Amino acid sequence: MNTPIAIFLVSFFIFLVNLIRLRNSNRNKGVSLPPGPTPWPIVGCVPEMWRNRPAYKWVHRVLKELDTDIACIKLGNVHVIPVKSPEIAREFLKKNDAVFASRPVTMATDILSSGFLTTGVVPWGGQWKKMRKVLIADVFNHSMVQWLLGKRNEEADNLVKFLYNQCSSNPNGLVVNVRTAAQFYSGGVMRRMIFNTRYFGKGRKDGGPGFEEEQHVSALLTILLHVYAFCVSDYLPWLRVFDISGHEKKVRGALKIIKQYQDPLIDERLKEWRDGRTKEPEDLLDVFISLKDAYGQPLLSGEEIKAQITELQLATVDNPFNAAEWALSEMLNQPELLKRQKKN
Repeated sequence: MNTPIAIFLVSFFIFLVNLIRLRNSNRNKGVSLPPGPTPWPIVGCVPEMWRNRPAYKWVHRVLKELDTDIACIKLGNVHVIPVKSPEIAREFLKKNDAVFASRPVTMATDILSSGFLTTGVVPWGGQWKKMRKVLIADVFNHSMVQWLLGKRNEEADNLVKFLYNQCSSNPNGLVVNVRTAAQFYSGGVMRRMIFNTRYFGKGRKDGGPGFEEEQHVSALLTILLHVYAFCVSDYLPWLRVFDISGHEKKVRGALKIIKQYQDPLIDERLKEWRDGRTKEPEDLLDVFISLKDAYGQPLLSGEEIKAQITELQLATVDNPFNAAEWALSEMLNQPELLKRQKKN
């Protein structure tokens, strides 16, 4: 009685293996992946990448050793395709943009977007379409840019005042950290446009950031540093519970600081609109709260508003100081350009 069952099970197992092989061969017929390092079973090249951090330097080394402009690196069950050729990059970003436009699902993006409620880090889908429409129609339009011009001008004036006070307080002159000044100018502009305030706390008399603003901007930059950084659990999800690199702890800690300052302001403003104490928008937070759907109900939930406001600040806090540093570096590299700017 047992012999026929054993024969059947063995035959079924052999049939199943052959079926899987046939399916894989048909799937890969005529298709060859770019060259890459030989992966380990299950974990792929994760151990090698982990040993050779930072990840981006290891990836560049792989491309150089393979003498290729495109490679395929298997991390867990994910095929990562790095490219260094402008022509191939254009294939990804222009010709096949619709195929590669979606964002990857990572631990950090899941946390900072409160479960993918925002726009910039959210995979393509219904929520992405909804929030993208809100930003294009109600935030990033010409009339809104003009409406917020006065707030941006106020912060530009405050930056000049702060730099003047810093220099005049020292008769021998003072070296100003451009990165720090630009960082907190960016933070001040966004706080003014979103919350209609420069400070979360009392601020400083010389126009500079207080402890609260410094902590808030530092937390934003911490998240930016980790948002798309290499994290083992993004490729081996079963390791997330161990948080091997402390990646998740850092992201959650930084987001906690951000929410500590922002969420009470947002909750209070939501209550003002519900109670009828506020009826006309004065800043971007009011604009988000005042949006209605086709049935006259609030278009965005409180969690969506909080997550999108955090993402807006993440998207804007580093660009100005990066541009300022780049411009200064170029002028130092080109003395003639620096000389012309001094004359102006």
